[in-house]
Amino acid sequence: MSAGGLSERRARWVGAFSMLACALALLALLILVRSVFAMTYLNIRFAGDVDPLSRAVSYYVFVENAAQTFDATLVAVAVATVTILAGMAQLKVRLGALAIVLFGVWCVALVLCTLFPTDNSPRVETTSGWIHQFAGASLFATLPLAGLALARSLARQAEWARVARILRGLALGSVVLALGYLVTRLPDLMMWWQFPGPLDWRAISGLIQRALFALELAMLILLAIRLLRVSLARLRAGRSQESREAEVSAP
Repeated sequence: MSAGGLSERRARWVGAFSMLACALALLALLILVRSVFAMTYLNIRFAGDVDPLSRAVSYYVFVENAAQTFDATLVAVAVATVTILAGMAQLKVRLGALAIVLFGVWCVALVLCTLFPTDNSPRVETTSGWIHQFAGASLFATLPLAGLALARSLARQAEWARVARILRGLALGSVVLALGYLVTRLPDLMMWWQFPGPLDWRAISGLIQRALFALELAMLILLAIRLLRVSLARLRAGRSQESREAEVSAP
């Protein structure tokens, strides 16, 4: 096969992968935007059943007409995460082994939280409740850490360097909120000690948790938008190259 034929075949493959990455980015964006609207709907529509300031989002599963939306949203976010990673893989973006593992744990934890609901009581008493607690705790640690690991890898790749800086900022903000949420839950975790009023922040634990989840969704939306832009840029570049080669080969 001639050099021109090899170049044309390579361009076609690059174009196909870029188109697939573009489709995956669009799919992820649609899923994430829907998830944002779904969580906003839950917070507003069922504010009287689950106080968004003090109650965790996990308690939506005990509210009629809210459980299905909540579970579907968690699964959808897991699917969107996998879709983004698959799209980045199509463009041969270097993700890093640590980031891949942490993203995987995040996705598994999301699914576990839907399969094993928490206990509708002040104390965790069932196996399902304990599984939910551990999975939920990992949710608010793994994605920020995955974002930091991914940002370190993306910073060394020209097309993703700027996004890496923004991603790092969002991840660091998520770490701060995750620690803040842990502090608000200390009275529930250390039930043997009577916390004085100024140190008992459970009244705003739900708000901090929701802010943390919002930042985590923002991290994923940022990656999906950048994936879409990079894949579109590569598609345009590939078509321009095909046009130039066609002009050169024309008699």
